[in-house]
Amino acid sequence: MRGGIFAASAVALLLVGCGPKQLALPDDPIDKAATCAVVSAASARADAPDVKGDLGFDAQTRILHYAMLAASAEGHFSAKKASEVVGRMGEVEKAVTDGKWQALVTPCDQAYPEVKKTTGIELPKGKFDAELGCYSLGDFLVKTVTTSDPKAQEQLSDLTRMRRELDSTVGRQLKARGASDYERTLELKQAALGEMTRLGAPAETVRMCSSRFA
Repeated sequence: MRGGIFAASAVALLLVGCGPKQLALPDDPIDKAATCAVVSAASARADAPDVKGDLGFDAQTRILHYAMLAASAEGHFSAKKASEVVGRMGEVEKAVTDGKWQALVTPCDQAYPEVKKTTGIELPKGKFDAELGCYSLGDFLVKTVTTSDPKAQEQLSDLTRMRRELDSTVGRQLKARGASDYERTLELKQAALGEMTRLGAPAETVRMCSSRFA
């Protein structure tokens, strides 16, 4: 998620008259999430003081959140669906940014209210549920967000430290719950990540996690 927003072409969007394209959100959930992610990236670039530099942690995780939400639509997190959204972003970028993408900001906010939720976020009430959720979300973001932005790197370092602090506790508790093999462990982590994804903005959620567990 570095440099320009992404690359390539086209999605099923509406063209009205001449000039910039009039856009509409696609019905397909993968296309919809990818379109809104590109709109979010375009908006972040427009607001960034240095358009050539990497976006900050909040902006990058906000863009990524659309893929995460699409991947969590059935409850547990699906890495396959998240990858599909990210791949589709590269295909729809040109059609979206060549059109009137600003008109899609409000429809995207309405379709994905979790992306804009930065207050009132509550971590899971159960201690282990919170530990596993924070570990899973932090682990995913550390492995996914790539940036040279110094402040973003500091936040990723905080998440790495939190993950290290929780590692033995989470591993021990997973085994106590019968998750002694990779498949079962992955299943529980993906379920926890799906729940954490729906709580609100990932940047705010993991700050709460770091404050509690790092």
